[in-house]
Amino acid sequence: MRRLLILCCAIVLVDTIFYAALTPLVPYFNEEFGLSKSAVGLLGGAFGAGVLAGAAPGGYLASRVGVRVAALVGLALMSLTSIGFALADETWLLVVTRFVGGFGSALSWVAAFTWLVARAPEERRGELIGVMLSAAVVGALLGPAFGSAAAIVGLVPAFATVAVAGLVIALWALFEPAPAPTGGGSLLGALRTVRSTPALLTGLWFIALSPLLFSALTVLVPLDLTVVGWGAAAVGAVFLVSAGFETVIHPLLGRWTDRIGYRQPVVAGLLVSMGILLVLVWAVNPWLVAGLVVLAGGAFNAPLVPGTALFSRGTDKAGLDQAVAFAITNFAWASGYAVGSPLGGFLADLGGDALSYFFLMGVCALTLLLVRQVARK
Repeated sequence: MRRLLILCCAIVLVDTIFYAALTPLVPYFNEEFGLSKSAVGLLGGAFGAGVLAGAAPGGYLASRVGVRVAALVGLALMSLTSIGFALADETWLLVVTRFVGGFGSALSWVAAFTWLVARAPEERRGELIGVMLSAAVVGALLGPAFGSAAAIVGLVPAFATVAVAGLVIALWALFEPAPAPTGGGSLLGALRTVRSTPALLTGLWFIALSPLLFSALTVLVPLDLTVVGWGAAAVGAVFLVSAGFETVIHPLLGRWTDRIGYRQPVVAGLLVSMGILLVLVWAVNPWLVAGLVVLAGGAFNAPLVPGTALFSRGTDKAGLDQAVAFAITNFAWASGYAVGSPLGGFLADLGGDALSYFFLMGVCALTLLLVRQVARK
């Protein structure tokens, strides 16, 4: 079990590093290609759009063909697109490689979680899933540092390292014992179940909300900090510290959710998020902005843990296939990420950063109303 846990954590870690490496590279691509905030948002959202497109195929491959095949295909796509991203000399190539990388990430992510859950003892399942989520956070920590290093040493040697790591992990997965395909339930049937279950829909919205909020921030803040002279290393350091703060907050939120339910942690996170966004509207001091980004790492992601717990309990009760359930959560997360980056950039080009921040405040306010409405039922 330990070997499998390390393998699955390695899959998630490499995926997350590739996803998170873009943030400190935003100023580099802005200078190299002259991208507007809308274009940067499109580039940022391309990975999430790829995950969105790959969620259903990932669930299908894992349940019908096997987790090994899904993992190998996902890792191969991630490795190839890492090289393609580093060599791209046109904006559309950057977008395409990020999209295909996200598609591959969806396959390997679903495969890793399904593989582990299939082999994990029932009494340790929650613990092992928590370890994998920690690996994802470590990837989010390393991603900005990796992106900063890539801006210094060059994209090709840096992303070639990611590609080699992906191929090594794929070779390991090729020889690791894997469970037989379950031939699990229909994704459409599972979606019908989710659609008719308010608790599951609420959980998915919380999962989608966190990346929607934070991905908009990863477009706006790096460009604003660049204007005042902060380079890729400094921007990467800000988001590195933010991810570190997130690693501290997540376990606390999990214990809070286990003790009293999801509502209070979500409400607290939303209220703090609205305060952060309000201050960002007028913040001009770069150190203040950096501090707010660190706080946002906890507050913006506060709905994610309670939402995942809420959805997990609901899917267990509904008897959904694990591969299908993980595909649906991947779909929800990717939806938020795919929308947040381009929408944040578009609104900033349309009416300044303030318009983006006010819009996100409105989304948080509507979510508070949703929590209140659900609590009455």
